[in-house]
Amino acid sequence: MRKNKDRRGIFLVLRLPLLILLLLGFLLGAGCGGWHLYQRYRCADPAEAIRRGLQDHLASLESYHTRLKTVPVGPENGLAYLMEIWKESPGRYRIEMSTERGGRQMSHQLIVGDGEQVYLYDHGSADFVPATGTDEDEIEISGTFLEDYWRSISEASVFRYISEKKAARHSYYQIEVTPSEPHRYRVSERVWLEGDSFLPVRVESFDAAGRLTQVTVFELLRLNPALEAALFQVEDEPAAAPGGQ
Repeated sequence: MRKNKDRRGIFLVLRLPLLILLLLGFLLGAGCGGWHLYQRYRCADPAEAIRRGLQDHLASLESYHTRLKTVPVGPENGLAYLMEIWKESPGRYRIEMSTERGGRQMSHQLIVGDGEQVYLYDHGSADFVPATGTDEDEIEISGTFLEDYWRSISEASVFRYISEKKAARHSYYQIEVTPSEPHRYRVSERVWLEGDSFLPVRVESFDAAGRLTQVTVFELLRLNPALEAALFQVEDEPAAAPGGQ
């Protein structure tokens, strides 16, 4: 009996340090994990996380290709504005804008910035002409459209998270923003952002009375693609927009 007690004592002496080490390891792991979990939920703010995601993407933006469609709501029913932009920093961009009514094209404008000069395509002479004065200033604004728009969302004075919706292939964040410099037709906006990339998918704009004024749908938006140099070269006649660039 005494031998059994001695053996049990020796076993406990040997096992005790191991148990203490295991216990310390568990407590340390639980403490760190618990702390991180606590910090995660304590600091969880979907709106700020989305805002940071937008700002990070904007900071890494070097080139993009976007195609969007804006449809006014109200008396201009049936009218639609289409825009496609290829942009490569600095100052190299190609912009194609058109207006449609009832599915029929009413106007078309082509602008090319080659990094040194901005050109407008003149349909009458079938040639590019240098833009000057006010036209050039307005075109420069169009040439930074996506960056300026994205920045206006990420720096909005009011940035409110509404919900997250999951579809078959993507999830989407829905946010509500009040731009820092609102326009009378864009006093507030409801924006749908793709969950992984934070790319805008749909934008609904509202006036001061809360009336829906226009809906913008981004049909295509690619960040930092490799763009062909020919897009920013002035030719005798406008090249057809290459599909899928």
